Amino acid sequence: MKYKNPYGSMCFNEFKSQNYAFADKTIFIKTLEELSTSYPILLRPRRFGKSTFIVMLKYFYDQAYQNLYKEIFENTAIYNENLSSHNSYHVLSLDFSGISAITYDEIKKAFGQKIKAGVVDFMQRYPDFTFDKKNEYEDPAQYILEFFLSYQEYAKDQKNLYIMIDEYDNFANEILNTNRSLFKEITHSAGFVKGFYSQIKDATKSVVKKTFITGVSSVSLDSLTSGFNIAQNITTLKSFNEYAGMTEKELRKLVCDLVDYQALGLELDYLISAMKQTYNGYAFSKNASQKLFNTSMCLKYIAEIVENGRFVDPNRVFDPNCNFDPQKLYDVMKSTDPSVLEQVFQTYFDEQPFEITNIAESININQIEQYDYDTVISILFYLGYLTIKPSYELEQYNENLSLVCPNKVIRKIFRKCFFTFFTDPQKDFLKSFAFDLDCIKNNQDDLTPFIQSCENYLGARLSHQHLLRMTELYLVGLIKTKLEAERYLVTKDEFPIQVPGIGEKFVDLYIENQAKNIYIIEFKYISKSALAQNPRLLEHKKEEARKQLMIYREATCFKNTKLKAYIVIFVDCKCTHYEQI
Repeated sequence: MKYKNPYGSMCFNEFKSQNYAFADKTIFIKTLEELSTSYPILLRPRRFGKSTFIVMLKYFYDQAYQNLYKEIFENTAIYNENLSSHNSYHVLSLDFSGISAITYDEIKKAFGQKIKAGVVDFMQRYPDFTFDKKNEYEDPAQYILEFFLSYQEYAKDQKNLYIMIDEYDNFANEILNTNRSLFKEITHSAGFVKGFYSQIKDATKSVVKKTFITGVSSVSLDSLTSGFNIAQNITTLKSFNEYAGMTEKELRKLVCDLVDYQALGLELDYLISAMKQTYNGYAFSKNASQKLFNTSMCLKYIAEIVENGRFVDPNRVFDPNCNFDPQKLYDVMKSTDPSVLEQVFQTYFDEQPFEITNIAESININQIEQYDYDTVISILFYLGYLTIKPSYELEQYNENLSLVCPNKVIRKIFRKCFFTFFTDPQKDFLKSFAFDLDCIKNNQDDLTPFIQSCENYLGARLSHQHLLRMTELYLVGLIKTKLEAERYLVTKDEFPIQVPGIGEKFVDLYIENQAKNIYIIEFKYISKSALAQNPRLLEHKKEEARKQLMIYREATCFKNTKLKAYIVIFVDCKCTHYEQI
C-alpha cells in the first residue's frame, strides 16, 4: 500500500513526509479561532488523538516553523482557508504526562522538570532567547514567572505567547487513584500547581495571548486550574465533537489507504460494520450529528488485518495503548456513595441509559468525600466508559443527557469492573471458595459437580437485594469473575461467534480446557415471583435456550472442534434445569 499506518505516532509534522495515512482534522483550527474564549480546555478519553492535535497546533502557530508551513499543511482543509494567524505566535509547549513520583517533593520536582523541558524546547526553536534559571524544582510558579519576564523583554512587550498544555491532569489522576490525601496536598489552595496556573493567568495581562489545554478528566480541573479561572471547558460543544476520533467517512478512507481488502477477499462495508460494533459509538455532545470511532483502536485493528493477511474478529483485538485500566474504575467506585453505586449498578444491569442534567465541567476533589450520582456519571463519561447518546437517536426529546456504553470493548471492561468490585477478595467471605472444575478439566460430559458448585456459591454470596436486580447478565458475570482465577482454563463471557447465514451471536459462557475441548453454556434466569405468575415460563426458557444452542453449534469457529453445549436455568439461586444439547 502507498501509505503507512500511523498507529502509535503523534508526530503530525511527519505524516506527509513519511507517507502516513491520517484523518484531516486541520479545519478545527478555524473552529478554535471562532471561539469566544482564548483559553479553551478540551477533554477526551485516552488515545483519541489529543496529543496529535496539539502537535498540529504547534506547527501551525509557531513562528519557528514558518518555513515548513506549506510542506506540512498544503492540501489540507485549513491550508485552503488562508488564515493569516498561521505561524504568528511564539509557542510554549508543555506536556505533563509521565510524571512518576511518590512524595510531595518528588512530584513538585518532576512537575518543575516538565516545565523546564518545555522552556528548553522553546529555546532550541529560538536561539536568540536567553534564559538561565536553575530554580525550577524549588518553585515551579516562580520559574514560569521568570520565564514570562524574560519573554516580555525578548518580545519587546508584545502579547504574543501561545501556551499549549497537553495531558494537564495525567499525573494528578494517577496520584488520585493511589493516594487521595497526597492529591489534596498537591492541589489545595496553597499547592504549587495552583501557583503555577495563577502565574499563567497573570501573564495573560502582558504576554500570554492564548492557551490550549487538553486532558482526560475534569476531576482535577477545578483543583488544578483554580488559579486560572478564566479558562473555559469546551468539551461538550457540538462544534468540537469530531475534533478527535474518527467519523465513519474518515475511517473508510483510512481503510482504503491502508488495507488492500479486495486482495484479501473482503468487502469494505463488511469491515466497517465489524469495526462499528467494537470501536464505534462515541459522542461528546447531545447535539452531535454523528458518532465516532476510537482512533487508536481502529489503527491497531487495521494493523492486525494487514499483519495476518485475512479478516480478524475485532472482538479479539484490543489496543493496549488505550489502557482502560479496570483499577481506575474500581477506585471511582470506592469513592462513590454506596446508595449511588447501587443506583448505577441497577441502571447498568437493567440495560437502561444513565440520565443526568449536565456533565460536570469541573469537580473539586478537595470539597468532595464521596461522589454523588451526577459526579460519578460525569467521571465515567470523561474516562470513556460512558458516552452521550445524541438527540437523533432518542425516540423523543429529552432535556436531560442520556449516557450509554459506547461499544462492546468498553461494555466488557465496564462489566468486569463491576463484578470485580462486588467480588473483591478483601470483602468476599467466600475468598477460599473454588468451583468444582475437575469434570471440565478431565473432558467429561456431565457437568453436575460444576453446576452444583455454582449453585452453592451463588446461594451463599447473593442477598435478597442482589436477587431483586438479578439478570442473566449479572448471573454469568458473577460466575465468570470467580472463574478468572483459574489458570488452566480459558473462560470468556458474551463470547462473539459468527454463524453462516445468520450473523453474529454471543455465547453466555465459553470454557476451553487444556485438551482444547470447548464447553459452551447458555444460562437462563427466572425469579420465583415471575415463575409463580407464569408457570409456563420455565418451558419457554428451555425451548429458547435449545434453539439458541442449535444455532451456536453451527458457528464457523466451532467447526472441527470438540464442542459440548449445555443449558443451565436458575430460579433465584437454585439450578432448576440442566441438560446437554
